Amino acid sequence: MPNLPDIQRLRTALTAPRADLLALLAGALLPLAFAPFSLFPLAVLSPALLYLLWLDVTPRRALWRGLLFGLGQFGVGVSWVYVAIHDFGHSGVPLAVLLTTLFVGVLALFPMLLGYVAARFLRGPDWLRLMLLFPAAWTLVEWCRGWVLTGLPWLNLGYSQIDAPLRGFAPLAGVYGVTLMVALSAGLVAALIVNGHRTRLFAVTGLAAFWLCGALLTQVEWTRASGPPLRVSLVQGNIPQDTKWSPEHVQHTLDLYADLTRRH
Repeated sequence: MPNLPDIQRLRTALTAPRADLLALLAGALLPLAFAPFSLFPLAVLSPALLYLLWLDVTPRRALWRGLLFGLGQFGVGVSWVYVAIHDFGHSGVPLAVLLTTLFVGVLALFPMLLGYVAARFLRGPDWLRLMLLFPAAWTLVEWCRGWVLTGLPWLNLGYSQIDAPLRGFAPLAGVYGVTLMVALSAGLVAALIVNGHRTRLFAVTGLAAFWLCGALLTQVEWTRASGPPLRVSLVQGNIPQDTKWSPEHVQHTLDLYADLTRRH
């Protein structure tokens, strides 16, 4: 663990304008925590770095770093929107790029506003901000993103833990409960880096408790069979997206599904 002079030098370096690019990098790495890459530790490390970048800066710089993080996160994580608009919506490249950019920009407003709130209003000792206030605010903002303007819960932290121990909290608290566990873990990791010995001991204990408890919860069978099994059939026509809504293919699609259904 770094000693106090090293910690101070690190914190000073993180306040420098050139450190802003770390926020963009942290955001761009976060989508790799999700399928198909499933590098779930990045869901902890990426927010942890952002927490540190918000810790000692002005609200304006925290807002800017939140925006950069969001542009990296959604610029990488929702790039499929371009494919949907251009390849399947048959829009030109300029329009597809413009709409995708606007979409990413709107989503990036959420971490941007979170950064401002974190630096402007979430004041107190470092341990309190890192271990409680920042994670709670992160979870609240993700919840808001899930319903504001009909909502888009894409890249919520909780979904990154499908193959990780923290998924054990999902039956008890849902995806936002898992998000909170991930965000709290990120705060504990950040506290390990910039706080003193006593706080580090608490952070290590908290991390071990969260992840061990999550692993134990995955061993619980939360449901049991009731009554005889039911037989069901699912049919999938595999209609190509480029012909799915074409008027001249409607009857063929209906006939295909009718035929597949009659077989069962």
